[in-house]
Amino acid sequence: MDGNRPAEIFGYPLANRSVQAQRVRQQCQCPFRNVPCEKKSRLLDVPFGVCSVQTRAGMQVICPRRFDEGGNVAGVPRVLEDVAKHYFGDTNNIVVFAETRLPNVGNIDYVIVKHRPMRPEVDDFVAVEIQSDSTTGTGELVRAFREFTSGGDVADRRYRFGANTYDSIKRAVTQLMNKGIVYEQWRTKCYWVIQEYIYANLASRFGLAEGRYRAEDSTRFALYSLRPRGERLALEATRVLSTSVDEVYQAMRNNPGMPAKDAFVDGLNHKLQLRLAAVGASRPNTP
Repeated sequence: MDGNRPAEIFGYPLANRSVQAQRVRQQCQCPFRNVPCEKKSRLLDVPFGVCSVQTRAGMQVICPRRFDEGGNVAGVPRVLEDVAKHYFGDTNNIVVFAETRLPNVGNIDYVIVKHRPMRPEVDDFVAVEIQSDSTTGTGELVRAFREFTSGGDVADRRYRFGANTYDSIKRAVTQLMNKGIVYEQWRTKCYWVIQEYIYANLASRFGLAEGRYRAEDSTRFALYSLRPRGERLALEATRVLSTSVDEVYQAMRNNPGMPAKDAFVDGLNHKLQLRLAAVGASRPNTP
């Protein structure tokens, strides 16, 4: 976990000390939503405004609100604009609804509705799920945040936290399966907005087909990278891939990283030897 640090604090790279950046940080604002930052840490009495981090994997988004970066359509995040263009072909007559209930399954992060011109009637819709990453050793990231907000120069420092990408994937796969079954029954589509490195981890871990897109698949991955653009960082759409519920299930069932039973039993034998040896040593000697 060596060599990591925050990439953005309250929406601005660490090196950005502009008047606007300083104002946003002083007010603990989320510049992507123009509201106070809602991210919390039990270790802090103020919002935990780290939007992304820099690790060996590059710039990694760790707050889902980071994906609310604005696009060309007023009030519509860039990623939703991209999805609308990919799915509908344009952004005409669209309305976005956040946190829409999917009965017996959960909430959908966003539903983009295309309505009939000048009529409150659904012409078509598409679901969108946002998946950011999480961190391990987060106390170190909190330390970096504190040092920066206290005026310290942390841009050249390194902190011992890491990305918890597998945990993020585990949480996403459950929804991908449960919601994917619904979307396939409905014959509609859902786009999962994630970064390239998360998809690469998912594909490698479960053996998903890499680099494939089929229009008939209900589950689509809208992939992004986070890269420098001027004095800020910006989301950059890279590609759209797809899969089906059956493919995800078969990939998990035939996981190339499946642990070997014999190795697991060997580990249990070792634990047993240590446990029984400890029990024997604790017994009082009897004549």
